[in-house]
Amino acid sequence: MRLTLLNKENVLDDELNLHLLRHLVSGTNVRVNIRAVANDLKIHRTTARKKIEWLYSSNILNPPFYSFPQLYKEFPILVLVKASMPRSQEVKDFFVDDSHIFAAFSCMEGPYNTLLIEFFKDLESYHSWREQIVTEEKIPKREHRAAAHADIFSNKLTFKYNPTCFINKFYNEYRDKGYVEINNHYLDDTIFPLFANLMSGKYITRNDSSLSRDLKINRKTINYRIHTLLKENIISLPKCYFPHLFIPPNYNLVVSMIEVKSNKEAIKQYILNNDNIPRAQETSTGCYNLLIFSAFKTIEHFFDLGNELMDMFPNDIGAIENTILSSKMIHTIKPQKLSLGWIERKLWSLRT
Repeated sequence: MRLTLLNKENVLDDELNLHLLRHLVSGTNVRVNIRAVANDLKIHRTTARKKIEWLYSSNILNPPFYSFPQLYKEFPILVLVKASMPRSQEVKDFFVDDSHIFAAFSCMEGPYNTLLIEFFKDLESYHSWREQIVTEEKIPKREHRAAAHADIFSNKLTFKYNPTCFINKFYNEYRDKGYVEINNHYLDDTIFPLFANLMSGKYITRNDSSLSRDLKINRKTINYRIHTLLKENIISLPKCYFPHLFIPPNYNLVVSMIEVKSNKEAIKQYILNNDNIPRAQETSTGCYNLLIFSAFKTIEHFFDLGNELMDMFPNDIGAIENTILSSKMIHTIKPQKLSLGWIERKLWSLRT
């Protein structure tokens, strides 16, 4: 069975492709090749399996899946919202379940106690969503809380997106000390090489036989379609990611808006090379023209980065606004939730 795909829109309007995407993005039939791990590390398969399960159960890594970079084209609007929200279970469930909320954190900034990271198709859908969640009483009415503050950004201006950039930093720490501490666990030479390889996408494979049975298509068709999805950058090759995607366990997230007065390209190159910054984009928000997301084990390490940046570019950087979010303040970050929600809605639209 051969399918002629003319452009990306055709790919994403094909129901079978969407069913395949749902499997790949959810991680169904994507797994670590235990035999390859055992052979490479020269250990027994049972030992290899136990090490992998330990990385999962210790909340150091999630099982592998294909990421869905197409999401940022389908949802080109990024909204950072500071809001005053009750600490009720209903509101927490709303954070977890809503298909536009990528992440929610507790914070302490003026009248606000919550920071939300949200994605939308356009400004109209964002405003409609805001009205709907108030009407449906998913959040309190405006008269019962401080007015939220929203900053709106374009995902199309993202110039760095690399959730696994931290692996370079961990390699350096491992080389210097012989171990890496993550989530209060020490990863030494018996486990760190496996951890690093899984984050890099090594040892990860698909069960095409199971996919073939589930989707009722042959393996050749599966390979052809996945090749097309990868070629069009709709998905990227599978890896094991941190449970909170671009925040290592027990690390603090810092959201920074920076005013770059001059030498922007050199500063962007510094950001691209920095292993503590998984995401960065250009913006035009007040005096600020860069938005970066960085993560650090301690706040002191964050200020070390700030000092280094100011030392390297003393006359090029103006105002900086930082929102520091503790690892203990995370309500929810579900890496695949928005992607799978979009895929389900797309499938529903094709059936109606």
